[in-house]
Amino acid sequence: MKPLIDTQEFLSLSSFLNYQLAGEPVNWQGILNLVEGNHLVLDKVSQGFLMEALEYLGEAYGNQKRWLGPLAILHPIRASALLARAHDRPSTLDLLTALLHDKEEDLTPGRYSPDTWRRLDNRYRQLLEKIDSQANWFLNERIAFLTKPKGQKYTEYLGRLLTQARITPELAVIKLADRLDNTLDLRIDLQDFTDRARCFQVIFDILFVNSYKGLHLSQSHPSASRINGARRLFQLYKNVVFLSMLRAEKLPLGDAAQKLFYSLAVASIREAQTIMLHIFAYHLTSPADQRALLLEAMEYSHSGGCDSIRDKGPSVLDGLFRRHFVYENKEMKRKGLDDLYHDKRLMGLVAVTFLIIFANFINSEEYVIKGISAAGINAQD
Repeated sequence: MKPLIDTQEFLSLSSFLNYQLAGEPVNWQGILNLVEGNHLVLDKVSQGFLMEALEYLGEAYGNQKRWLGPLAILHPIRASALLARAHDRPSTLDLLTALLHDKEEDLTPGRYSPDTWRRLDNRYRQLLEKIDSQANWFLNERIAFLTKPKGQKYTEYLGRLLTQARITPELAVIKLADRLDNTLDLRIDLQDFTDRARCFQVIFDILFVNSYKGLHLSQSHPSASRINGARRLFQLYKNVVFLSMLRAEKLPLGDAAQKLFYSLAVASIREAQTIMLHIFAYHLTSPADQRALLLEAMEYSHSGGCDSIRDKGPSVLDGLFRRHFVYENKEMKRKGLDDLYHDKRLMGLVAVTFLIIFANFINSEEYVIKGISAAGINAQD
């Protein structure tokens, strides 16, 4: 199976969308054409609904930006485009849900003046009134399940969503498109200074070639990013949790979900590779130290460490998820990820471990991590 989109295609899509969004007036038809791609042909009624949704999002998001700087509206548009690539014929309701999936989290009254909020709310209600009552009800229901309530644990949120996905499987498909876009979006602010195709060559050289001198790059260390390596690992942790819980539910995944699942696993592997290569190029530069790290990750995997949650054991990776990725509040998360960021060897070890985990998802349709459920991250010791 081939991934739905690679990094360069994703960056090209983002660039084309940005170009259209920069126009005055915005060419919403051009944006909808990019969402549809070359294979999807929508009737005029469906196009009308989607155009109105895009125009509503354009007014509501305005110039709001994501954490890394790109326009916030890019995320729902790209998620819809990824959904369209995965489906042979996605329904208008599916595309509307993908476009509006973050509405209840991003477009809230507190972000606007009272007059602006009333205008936006009226515009949204007018959009809903044009959709038949059944589709209207399903759209609002889907958005509600895709919205993570403030303070709710990520595993609880996913558990609720995946339980409903037994009735409404499209929820899982749209969530996969959402996570795929969020993962690919990590590339936006980080120049890819390494050829990822060389990652496994580097691993081979470290393990087997005595004359290997290490990974030496002509580029200097990249400038500090708003999302550093530890925070990138946190995003990969969220993907691990989602894919494992999705597998554990044993939902009958259709073709679109399987394509998105595979694409998310591949995108996560590439991100883990980039983090590992960065650590080896700039921080843990000794081939002997790198070899010891790879062998430690291999031993951990072979001992079953990647198959279930552990709290105790001889490896520093035992208890990894609970120590470094499960937090009670934002301050604890900030401190915990800062601590991880300053331990470069552990970061490299986690990146390799995630690489192994996502490879397991690809190699075995039965692979899940025991101990990850709606109840949380619980040791299976």
